[in-house]
Amino acid sequence: MEKDIKLKLRLSRMDRSLLVAVPVAMILVFFALLAMLSAYQREAVVSTVRVSHTLAANQRNQLDVYLVGRIEMLKLLAQQPDVYSMNLERQRAFAARWTASSGFSHLFFVDNNGQGWYPLENGGTYRNQAGEQFFQDISTHDDFVTDPFLKDDGPITTVCVAIRRPDGARVGTLCGAFYLSNVQNVIDDNQVIYGGKCYVLDKEGRHISLDGDNSWSYDSLTGGSDAEVALLEQVYESGDDLDGEVKIDGADQYASIAVLSKAPWVVMVCVPAAEVTRSTVWMERALFVIAVLALLVLFALAHILRSWQHSDEILYTDPLCPCGSRTAMQQLLQKLEPRRDVSVTVLYADLNRFKYVNDTFGHEQGDLLLITFARVLSRVFDGTLGFTARAGGDEFVVIMTEVSEAVVLEAWQQVELELIEESRRLPYCYWITSSHGVATRAAGEEKSLEALVREADQAMYLCKQKFKKEMHDMR
Repeated sequence: MEKDIKLKLRLSRMDRSLLVAVPVAMILVFFALLAMLSAYQREAVVSTVRVSHTLAANQRNQLDVYLVGRIEMLKLLAQQPDVYSMNLERQRAFAARWTASSGFSHLFFVDNNGQGWYPLENGGTYRNQAGEQFFQDISTHDDFVTDPFLKDDGPITTVCVAIRRPDGARVGTLCGAFYLSNVQNVIDDNQVIYGGKCYVLDKEGRHISLDGDNSWSYDSLTGGSDAEVALLEQVYESGDDLDGEVKIDGADQYASIAVLSKAPWVVMVCVPAAEVTRSTVWMERALFVIAVLALLVLFALAHILRSWQHSDEILYTDPLCPCGSRTAMQQLLQKLEPRRDVSVTVLYADLNRFKYVNDTFGHEQGDLLLITFARVLSRVFDGTLGFTARAGGDEFVVIMTEVSEAVVLEAWQQVELELIEESRRLPYCYWITSSHGVATRAAGEEKSLEALVREADQAMYLCKQKFKKEMHDMR
């Protein structure tokens, strides 16, 4: 039988593979939408970190420029002959004279022995700091910025530069203190996305902040959480800007840290993770609506396909027997009618003494006999040889293409053997037999298939008459 002749008809209005494709498509749509949502959330986080990283870098650059300006101002003053050649008393007078115009809250000098004049302590006092960390830091650097510290009137830090004579010999350190209030106000005014904040931290994670009662504090930002400490240690160890996560007041934050070049500080921009997640809610809702609509459409399509399949099964499957209906037979004959390039064979079969079974044992046993006969025909012919359909009553038709007479004869012999086996299973004494007729339209022959079916029917009728005669003679 040629491969392009489909005796198992495509009876659905749409290919039945759609019945599998639609549920698969529904699953794929669901997971695709989940993937889209996950990708959008990841992109929201990446975008947030990118923006906060840029903001931290810009703020770092702004503070570096400010500190460089303070350092350069002190270097300019330190180059004055009156500075590097004067004693502490004259330096004190110089500092008093230049403080207002230099932009510092106060200036003071520290010599190489740690002795210095501190104008804000008790109206001014000399103090030796040789044993303190402050002196160790400023005496080993040409320029140095101290950690912030709090005074009663606000946070303050000190910028220090070396005082050298023209021959390069260091004779002391010039220090300028200034309040960080203005700097902190600039940081607090930075607009950070999703309600985030910008902080300046020292190595210990402490930062200057203005509390709700307008009092300044200098505390650890996160209480020294492990995540923050580890991140700060990594930043100060590598000297590179980093992005990571910290907790502030128990809430997860996306953090971007930029390292200052002129002070042992970092700028950290934090964005609440919860706010970033909340920003994707509208996308989640939109994807949810799309998912629901897509699933509804797919469910509707699946229902339509199932309805079509059910209607096709009713139309093309015999309501009683496990074989094709008369409509299916007619459609297949119509499909094969113009195919003059292949041979078509029709086998017409009819149960013998069927009326006797109906009248003697009842219509229920008659129906069972029809089902048994159809099952045997379908088992022998359907699939590789042909297509079995019920023409009506106890008459059945098998349509085949490109089969020889010998193949048909062998198949019918197999039918007769199986009918004998089925007869043994009946609850009453009856041998199932059948009359049949075969007709063939050879390839290239002009005979219509309608005429071919009549020819097979006539051959079956002659066979049946012969059977009746044999039965009569046996009596």
